[in-house]
Amino acid sequence: MERSISAAEWMYTQNLCRIITWLTSGGRKSNIIASELVSSTYDWLQNVQNANASAAEYAKFLDTPEEWVEVVWANFFGSGEAYRSFIILVNDVIPALGHPTQSAHFLPLFIVLTIITTVIFVLRMYSRLAIGGYIRAYDWIILSGFIITLGTGVMRAYILTGPVHYRGVWDQSWDDYDALESSSLANNICYPIVIFLVKASLLLFYYQLTAWKPLRYATIITFVVVTCNSLALLFGYTFRCIPVLGWRGLNFLDANCPVEVWKLELGTSIVNIVTDVAIWFIPLPMIFKIIHTPAERVLGVITFGIGALACICCGMRLSVMHNAWFSDEIGKPMDSSIVATWTQTELYMAIICSSVPAIRALIIKKAPKILGFTQVNAGDLEISEEGKEGRKDSEASVDVRSVDPISPV
Repeated sequence: MERSISAAEWMYTQNLCRIITWLTSGGRKSNIIASELVSSTYDWLQNVQNANASAAEYAKFLDTPEEWVEVVWANFFGSGEAYRSFIILVNDVIPALGHPTQSAHFLPLFIVLTIITTVIFVLRMYSRLAIGGYIRAYDWIILSGFIITLGTGVMRAYILTGPVHYRGVWDQSWDDYDALESSSLANNICYPIVIFLVKASLLLFYYQLTAWKPLRYATIITFVVVTCNSLALLFGYTFRCIPVLGWRGLNFLDANCPVEVWKLELGTSIVNIVTDVAIWFIPLPMIFKIIHTPAERVLGVITFGIGALACICCGMRLSVMHNAWFSDEIGKPMDSSIVATWTQTELYMAIICSSVPAIRALIIKKAPKILGFTQVNAGDLEISEEGKEGRKDSEASVDVRSVDPISPV
């Protein structure tokens, strides 16, 4: 018969396991998982008459400073004897919790998405070279975003398949926890940077596309909102705790974390979705001005509307994070791989969607029949595009009133 776990026992187990691994953080036992530390402490306490007077011996047993043991016993448990009681309780609870692992789907999905995104990005760059003769500034911007996304994805894959393959705190050592916290901070800082780079690249593309003032004003306003939102998320996560690396050393006991992460994520995610929609709609008035056939208008809307996929991924990421934070399922620790999967998917989809206009232009040049163009129209388009793309960035704006009606926009 399975042992039932109460909410209080679940809380005690989580807290004690994290504290006992922290006690080993400065010594040679930092790689031993919490359940083993609890079990060995339980056995050690069997031969101790008075735990209250055994801080020095226990510190030596764990290879940790005596000061740390005394602080923990006094401030978290009240005394050494109370600590003994919690050890006995948690040692009995841990076997009933099992060994839940991270979901295995992140790594294969990451590999597939990386291959797809790489192929699309290469086509994007080839399109710039084939049509315009050189790579534009906004392409270099999004290239940096792609490199950061790839790097954070590799980090997530390593963390999920290595240090925190087992989800339970009782199956993790301090080294595991330290690696998880460090990677989480790095990923949380990189996420708003990539979002900013992708959207800045698109907005710069829009700004240089035409001298039409309404579109340029909309682009500037959206850029300001995107910048402020990205900075809010960046600084919110960076300085979520004071000090920043609040889990290191004695700061583990008294670090202050005033930022409520779920409020930060909710607010910035809503703004992210709104700006995603705005970036979709910004070029549509220009498309309707320069393109008059219904089929081309629909195709133009679809070209930019593919960005809605990134918007959906952003919403899914927020949803799974909410479910993870507010789950009240006892004995089921958060599956970090689900959040990591949607975060990685959102970033890759943003890069893919931003590359669609360039790939559409390449298709029109190389295989115009796919999109319903004739060879004559495609030839006219090539001449038009070579004339526009051959200019320097500062001279690349095109008045909406003179844009070729079959522009790849």
